[in-house]
Amino acid sequence: MSRKIIFIGPAYPYKGGIAAFNESMATIFMNNGWECKVFTFSDQYSFTSKDKLTTEDPRPNLKIKRGIYSANPLNWLKMSKAIVKEKPEIVITQYWMPYMAPAFGTILRGIKKEMPEVKTITIVHTFKPDQARIGDQQLNKYLTNRTDLLYCLSDLVKSDIETSITDKIVKKIFHPIYDHYGAVLSNEEAKLKLGWDRTKKQLLFFGDVREYKGLKLLLEALSLQKANSQYQLIIAGEFIEPQKKYDKLIHRLNLGDNVIIRNEYIPNEEVPALFCAADAIVTPYKRKSQSGIIPVALHFERPVIMTDIGELSDLIEQHNLGLVSENNSAAFALKLDAFLNEQLEFSKDYSLIKEELSWQTFYTDFLQSIDNNEL
Repeated sequence: MSRKIIFIGPAYPYKGGIAAFNESMATIFMNNGWECKVFTFSDQYSFTSKDKLTTEDPRPNLKIKRGIYSANPLNWLKMSKAIVKEKPEIVITQYWMPYMAPAFGTILRGIKKEMPEVKTITIVHTFKPDQARIGDQQLNKYLTNRTDLLYCLSDLVKSDIETSITDKIVKKIFHPIYDHYGAVLSNEEAKLKLGWDRTKKQLLFFGDVREYKGLKLLLEALSLQKANSQYQLIIAGEFIEPQKKYDKLIHRLNLGDNVIIRNEYIPNEEVPALFCAADAIVTPYKRKSQSGIIPVALHFERPVIMTDIGELSDLIEQHNLGLVSENNSAAFALKLDAFLNEQLEFSKDYSLIKEELSWQTFYTDFLQSIDNNEL
């Protein structure tokens, strides 16, 4: 008889990095013989005009139930009862913002009331929002008080949790490599497919544009580098900040001929060509955190030019898969110089790091960690 596990959080048809993580985690449990079901939203946010929904196909064989309404307390009680009926052994919740704490915390409280033996585990992607609000700490505690064990994916988030929550076990585990986008294409094949200029080096800045992701730092660094004007920076992702301020900066720094902007969500089917056509992926993040972009770059075997964001930076340097810079534009410019001048040769063997950061390794380590804590 298979063991049963329930996942709570974003999933198809919702898009974004946490949805991808939730679905990938559920899939690896399913592939290892667990009976899995994902409970996701019918309405995710009450403060936006529309939810971010994908038109892509769902992952095969993954059971996903839409039903959670983040702003309806009666719905939370209904969802906890629906999960109790599933009789799971473990419930895993993806958590990334205090706004979700009332819904998730109430659902977990209802589950534990009816099934106190259930192991409730929360994966914390972000604990302190970029813009702190009154009540954030209380909301975080509301969720964590209903969780047996907390996991996070970076030292920064672990520190954030332990600073304000002192009575819970917090475990850090690595961010696996995303492998659901498909096969690796050759760089030439991908450039040809996209119609990119093969005489230039292409740098890809991918994902939502937020202040902490350091696009300003990158643009300033490009204006300081002296190595090579034969490059293009492709910015591909939705601007959460106003695009206009970056347009003005690009104009002021005289970078207009070298920058291409796609201010839109990039569907999964376009990701392989974009990453494989890039000569390097640039992640000039301004603070230490986990990154979903670097695992995608590693899957597609693309070198990374990045600021030091912790464990992933160490892995990139240890395996010679890119360049790590101090967190300022002058230092980043020097790394760009070295890359554009072709002063370096990176390792082309990604097999070791792909095994080290695989979802199967994550699954094995995760279960062992749970067993060791004897929840």
